[in-house]
Amino acid sequence: MRLIKSALTILIAALMWSCSNGGSEEEKGEIQTMTEEIGQEGVRMIKTPIDKAQAAADQEEQRVREMDRLNKE
Repeated sequence: MRLIKSALTILIAALMWSCSNGGSEEEKGEIQTMTEEIGQEGVRMIKTPIDKAQAAADQEEQRVREMDRLNKE
């Protein structure tokens, strides 16, 4: 009896797992696609100024190091 219950439990779990994996292969809906595109645009809009600020800070640090090197000579 225990063997039958265990086999049934495993069978049900396998069936549920196989059904849940089948849905991931479907194409994305139009709303989900648009949402992802808007999200990527938002990330780009935030990341671009941060990258530019980091580049400016790096340039300033490089200038300071160059000035320090020239003052030591």
